[in-house]
Amino acid sequence: MLGAAATGTLAVWNPLLATVAALLVFLVAAALAVRVHLPRIALGALGVCLLGYAMLGRGFAYVGVAPLFVGEMTLALCVLAALLSFSGRTLIHSRIVAVLLAFLVIGLIATLPQIGQYGIDALRDAVLWGYGLFGLAVAALLLHTGWLLKVARTYVKFVPLFLIWTPLAIVVFELYGPSLPRFPGSQASLIDLKGGDVAVHLAGIAALIILGLPQVLRPVQERLSAAASQRQEWVWWALWLAAALIPVFRVRAGILAIAVAVLIVLVMRLGARTRSGPNGASTGAGSRWGKPALLVTLALTALLAFNVQVSVGENRNTVSAEALLLNVQSIAGQTGEGDRDGSRGWRLKWWTDIVNYTVNGPYFWTGKGYGVNLADDDGYQLDGNSLRSPHNGHLNILARSGVPGLLAWAALQLAFVAALLRAHQLAKRAGQDLWVRLNIWVLAYWAAFMVNASFDVYLEGPQGGIWFWCLFGFGLALIETQRRLRPQWERTPQVWQGGAA
Repeated sequence: MLGAAATGTLAVWNPLLATVAALLVFLVAAALAVRVHLPRIALGALGVCLLGYAMLGRGFAYVGVAPLFVGEMTLALCVLAALLSFSGRTLIHSRIVAVLLAFLVIGLIATLPQIGQYGIDALRDAVLWGYGLFGLAVAALLLHTGWLLKVARTYVKFVPLFLIWTPLAIVVFELYGPSLPRFPGSQASLIDLKGGDVAVHLAGIAALIILGLPQVLRPVQERLSAAASQRQEWVWWALWLAAALIPVFRVRAGILAIAVAVLIVLVMRLGARTRSGPNGASTGAGSRWGKPALLVTLALTALLAFNVQVSVGENRNTVSAEALLLNVQSIAGQTGEGDRDGSRGWRLKWWTDIVNYTVNGPYFWTGKGYGVNLADDDGYQLDGNSLRSPHNGHLNILARSGVPGLLAWAALQLAFVAALLRAHQLAKRAGQDLWVRLNIWVLAYWAAFMVNASFDVYLEGPQGGIWFWCLFGFGLALIETQRRLRPQWERTPQVWQGGAA
């Protein structure tokens, strides 16, 4: 009743805020009515949201009515579910959570003074740190529901759908993007996939398959036979290669993200002894990475032997051996190809300016804040006049939150990685093969996000930012779950026998 009265009063002053307030009041009332089931409802809604971002990209981000789009509504639901179920209390003593809260506070301090001047733009830029609430909410809800492994199994079911859909969606977007329908009030096509975004998920899927998690996560009674498991892997790798063609040839960061994720898996599983699984399937190192290596070798050989050149959209989207070589070469140095070299030089010059006016300049402590258009303010706006932030999420944090914000961000990521590595070692020592693999998978997937965020405006948008922070929250829940299980592991230790890498 009080909420309704306040909303009515607000409607006279600001109809837009009144609409937002009415939706929030309705959400709270509905949440209270289904409080017992709310954590599961929130995780289910979040799953649908993540699927939409992965399959449709930026197009899905415009579902809703400004300023409440699907990502913001899902965040409100997840945070509300965590608060009403008191499920966050188990994370109170986590050091990672303490650093995350410090990062959020620094971001809030850098945002509040900007709201009066920049309004909705300040809130839009603030999602770079604000989406961190997803990490807290997801971790709390997973621990409350005990759905950690269920979520991992659901992700495995998502993999073939993503691999089949992605190459078709990318081709349709590149060829018919301007003709595709749009959500009301937006300029984004229904399908609007970026190569770097797709490459990050392909990196996570590659790590998943190499680690043998699709088979290991199955309940014992549902596991495939050795022959069926081998056939499934061949099919998945063939689909993976088809999905990777355009992103890899189009985006340098995509190549690097996939390479880093796969390298982490191979290094961390180096020396694991080959053994037979419960159904006789081989789970050793050579039995899994050999399949993608063979398929990639055959694909590259075909490109070279037949001089294949397929142009999809822009010139830089050409699928050919030469295009792949130029992308790899441009990561480290000059290629002689103007478009690639110009893009690289433009980024490096902007990043240098950001370091100069923060680390060595007047914005050391405060940054420029969340709200100012950095592309305009720094003098790096593109022709489309739509860019707001540098193509590097880490330096974006430095530019907007100053050195304290960057240090909090770095400390948060280092604490997360250190906790995963420690959990990996303890699980390995206790012979807990499944948990060992899950730790490595989260670490590899996280690394792919970090790489892509270093070359693109990625964490600043929902299709990258929400996915990243949800993975972060999954990792927090994974670490905490293993901490709770350790006394049980110590009572019934298992012998470590290597694994699927």
